[in-house]
Amino acid sequence: MPSATIDKLNQLKVQLEQCNNETAALLLKRTIAKLESQLQIEQLTTGSAKAPSKEIPKASQASTKRQSTDQDQAKGKPKATPQQQQATKTPQAKSKQRKQRNKRQPLLSGNGTHRAWCRLPGIIRVQEVEGEKERPNYFLELDGHQIPLRVKHRFAKFTKAALDRPLMVKCYPQIIDGQIFFTQFAGAIEVTPEKPEAWVLIGVWNAHKQRVLVQRDQKLDDNRRILQHSPLISKECLEKLEDRKLYRFECQRKGVMVTVVGVEAVMSEAEKSDQVIS
Repeated sequence: MPSATIDKLNQLKVQLEQCNNETAALLLKRTIAKLESQLQIEQLTTGSAKAPSKEIPKASQASTKRQSTDQDQAKGKPKATPQQQQATKTPQAKSKQRKQRNKRQPLLSGNGTHRAWCRLPGIIRVQEVEGEKERPNYFLELDGHQIPLRVKHRFAKFTKAALDRPLMVKCYPQIIDGQIFFTQFAGAIEVTPEKPEAWVLIGVWNAHKQRVLVQRDQKLDDNRRILQHSPLISKECLEKLEDRKLYRFECQRKGVMVTVVGVEAVMSEAEKSDQVIS
């Protein structure tokens, strides 16, 4: 049972106890239920994997292999050297890797140019957790709401220095049904008129799921790194969107709810290359 999933589950339960927002509490309950179900499945899978299997003892395997080699030599077949065996394995391994790569689903058009970040005016708070190895629970206080704030280890010192004072916090949001569910910390600056709240949401529109698919790095595994943002999109914007096309989405926030109020088509990297060639 992975400790990271258990830690996340415990953190969500703590956040649920302290949550005063009914909508956020409902989302937390759903996430907790999914994690608990996932842990049960993993526990059953681990238990079945530990069941004794009918394997041939290593001594028997070695004996069988030796008998086969002796028979080949008796028939006049030369014994393969370690270098020859390695040379035989390498093309097979490369062929297997190519097949695995081909099985991956292709990325959507415009890959490598997607991004999603926002600059929110709020106050970073922290809830200390007992135990030296336990990470503190950070959250962003925004218009009376508490949004969970994930902080990577390299930002730990910076985040502690920025606690309990109004800042413009730069972060990557995870938006579910138009509501900011949590954010990932990416920096903070002083609140000034020159640096107002801002949103940059660029991604491919998936008409089937009505979501904006965002990927910040094309070199990483698409199955893990594509983040699915689904802000509420006005009817006027929906009429302009085409499936699997890249757009810049103009967003507005009210409390923790985000709405797309404008869209603008963005040229993908492939389209730019075609334009240069032509």
